[in-house]
Amino acid sequence: MRTRERLCALEAWVYENLCRGREMKAPGENFDITQIRRQEPRVFIGWQPMRPDESGLLQSNPFSVCPSITIMPAPSYAKRVEERRFDRYNGVSRPRELGQTLCVDMLFSVYEPGIRLPGFIDSADDPNGLDMTKLVEGTREGLFTLYDWIDDCVSRLLADMHIPNSDLFLHEEQLASSPYMDQSFAVDKRPVYYGFVRAEFGCYADDRCASQIEKLLL
Repeated sequence: MRTRERLCALEAWVYENLCRGREMKAPGENFDITQIRRQEPRVFIGWQPMRPDESGLLQSNPFSVCPSITIMPAPSYAKRVEERRFDRYNGVSRPRELGQTLCVDMLFSVYEPGIRLPGFIDSADDPNGLDMTKLVEGTREGLFTLYDWIDDCVSRLLADMHIPNSDLFLHEEQLASSPYMDQSFAVDKRPVYYGFVRAEFGCYADDRCASQIEKLLL
């Protein structure tokens, strides 16, 4: 199976299990912070679009792609079979053609502008502009929203273990999650909160007929 087929199957799984029907906070029109919309998250492969499209929704602003999940391929093995002590001492022979992997980082982007205190919206009509003292940045709420979404992803991956319409099987011991980190500190990009789920999948490396895997996918 080609990498593009695997990524497309993973994209479909992410949308169906983590995005479809979910309503999350999104920026208002023209990124007006006095407005909050709710919309279904989107899924991207490789990169988030940063130039305007015909709808005018995507602009060169990171807010425009929130909420979303971006599936970013990471270094993967073409053929690898790890020998373990259990294998040697128990006479287990692992088939070499199952040694290919696909590793991905899934970037979660959450928009959380904070808590609007009474009078904040009305201050938009003030000649001096918005009263920012009436906007409490939602640090905890943004982090909790991010991790609720990440936890949903981890739980579904561990429950399913396999991505439909593909040859991808989860290596559960490699599954990891983290907020966006730099030099051991969580990066502050408020009002956008970023987090990762890193997942490694085993897949079929041989180009011969894989009858056993074909039966699993039926």
